[in-house]
Amino acid sequence: MQRFVKAVCLALLVALAASLVGTGAEARQITGTVVTVDKYGNLTLDLKTQALLDAGFEFGDLVSVQVGENSLIAPFVTAYSDVDVGSELVRGPGGDGEANVMVAVNMGNFAATYGAEAGSAVILALAEKGTYLGEWLIRQLVRSNNREDYSSDEVFANFRNVAVGRMGTGIYYRSSSPINDELGRAYYADSLTKAAGVKTVINLADSQSELEEYLAAEGFNSPYYKALYEQGKVVLLNMGVDFRSQDFQAKLKQGLEFLMANEGPYLIHCNEGKDRAGFVSALLEALVGATVQEIKDDYMVTFMNYYGVEFGSEQYEKIAESNVLESLRYVAGLPKGADLEGVDLEKAAESYLLGIGLTAEQVQTLKSKLTTDAVAADAA
Repeated sequence: MQRFVKAVCLALLVALAASLVGTGAEARQITGTVVTVDKYGNLTLDLKTQALLDAGFEFGDLVSVQVGENSLIAPFVTAYSDVDVGSELVRGPGGDGEANVMVAVNMGNFAATYGAEAGSAVILALAEKGTYLGEWLIRQLVRSNNREDYSSDEVFANFRNVAVGRMGTGIYYRSSSPINDELGRAYYADSLTKAAGVKTVINLADSQSELEEYLAAEGFNSPYYKALYEQGKVVLLNMGVDFRSQDFQAKLKQGLEFLMANEGPYLIHCNEGKDRAGFVSALLEALVGATVQEIKDDYMVTFMNYYGVEFGSEQYEKIAESNVLESLRYVAGLPKGADLEGVDLEKAAESYLLGIGLTAEQVQTLKSKLTTDAVAADAA
């Protein structure tokens, strides 16, 4: 909570300082060019965040974005999680004035959706002042990458056994990456993976070349993961974050087939164990009969672990609503904001899995794998 309060205070200071530039939406427009499109479809422009701030844009403003013949309205924010899943955003990364402006869809592919590519012109115009400010402030999340700031290795590595619904005892784990040490957590996640006796890993994030870079990096210290990889017990899916895309679904099918072909305990991870792992975990939890509340609370453990979000707080509820609950509505084929009470999530998950190409027999095999206790599986 202390980290959140500090972030909100800083955000208010930023908003107050920026407000001195002006309060109207009159004639504030700036044009940039797409420099790169990353593998997730996010656009990086040749504009620095400070250029927008100097032009009178403030975090929490709504911005008109024009790309080719496409026009949309998106909030000016600092992080992907500042907007709902599937929503567009104009991002000044971390609020750093020297960082390049990005235009993206949270857990989606902006470039594919709007036909943008390197060299495309993007026109940003101020649409409404401060309309999104309250929402932005409540979503500010601050995370430390220092182990000493966390109560345990498990909290630091966002590592946990998922025990909801009919999930087997000790059969399924989720985590931050035990191999990508960008966040300084790989050694801890790897050690916990070993301690849990994990036999099979579904890596949602990395490609073959990325994994080889990690293995060759100076200071590499994930020996258990390396051993599993060399034994053929790690599948690399290199997924994007748009769980609505055909590419994501095809790779998810591949990953689940790998899971079914191997023995548990299983570990599913991406980089932070938050977005891609969050969606896949919610789906599999639904498949084994977990309730909406169980799925929501497991998902939100990540935000409590990383950011100190307080259980049941307004911030907690807002994040859950815009992320995991919207994901469940998608799986169930419901419109945004629909009531999930009374929805048979298990049947919805089954239908979703059939829709991405698994057979009915495979769905039942997957259920059986996930509902078998690890000890029983080991003794079989």
